[in-house]
Amino acid sequence: MPDSQIIFIAVGATGFLVLLLSVLLGELGGADGEPGHDSGFSAGDAGADLGGEVAEAGGLDADASADAGGVIPEGSAALDAPTWFSIRVLAISLVGFGAAGFIAAYSGVPALLAWPIAGAAFLATGAATHQFILKPLGRQQYNSLTSRYGWIGRPAVVTLDILPHGTGQVTFHDRQGARITQTASSDLGEGVPKGSAVTITDLKPGGVVVHRSSFSN
Repeated sequence: MPDSQIIFIAVGATGFLVLLLSVLLGELGGADGEPGHDSGFSAGDAGADLGGEVAEAGGLDADASADAGGVIPEGSAALDAPTWFSIRVLAISLVGFGAAGFIAAYSGVPALLAWPIAGAAFLATGAATHQFILKPLGRQQYNSLTSRYGWIGRPAVVTLDILPHGTGQVTFHDRQGARITQTASSDLGEGVPKGSAVTITDLKPGGVVVHRSSFSN
């Protein structure tokens, strides 16, 4: 087997292994975008900032604060957006490089032409992956994050006792009116019985943080 074919196979295999590792480590898809899972974005700091803004505004009802919560700070949209130099794009590009180069060399294309073909495949594969796969996935993930962030300030009802310094379950309606059930913990670490009215004050991986009003039953 000519040296060029061996090199193309090695490069393609390396790219495939890196891509496989990125999948196993959660790099490719990022965080789960479904409600109730970690969004990959910690809303704790943003939620705290939001709480300060709501407190300063004063008089905002739950819907208004939810609207305020639906606005993610500028620049957050690009937080999980893939870049041209990300491991994901480079790994897939290497696979394209190796595959195209090997096919060209195996077909009898001279080495002087096989390498430029492989280079063109590297760029084309990376561009296509970035534009048509990773960017749409990142956009979907961001839209899910925006939806979750809008939960802050929403009223909820405890449907499973929240244990002291533990978790329970709450149910509420999002801004679109959809019924949502989430694992919840108290912001004060207190126990909150089933049926209590609470307000969502923050997000956490896999659930929400709630505050029990002193007027709640």
